[in-house]
Amino acid sequence: MKRINFDFQQLIAFVAVAERNSFKLAAEAIDLSTSALSRRIEKLESTLGVRLFNRTTREVKLTPVGRSFLERVQVALEQLEETALNI
Repeated sequence: MKRINFDFQQLIAFVAVAERNSFKLAAEAIDLSTSALSRRIEKLESTLGVRLFNRTTREVKLTPVGRSFLERVQVALEQLEETALNI
């Protein structure tokens, strides 16, 4: 099975942007600079080989692939948190 190499922090950044539809608000929420957050998202998109967001200077919206990925990432993060709490 092929492995895709992304990290937990990239997933947290992705969810933060997706939930806020804003790089600026997401960066503030996870205590990163906007440019660092943008680099994390760009690296995640590059690793996956897809665009997760459509961006303009005025708005940020999930692509259809991004919406599907968000649903799965949220479930995975919830399961991971639950597992960690039960240890």
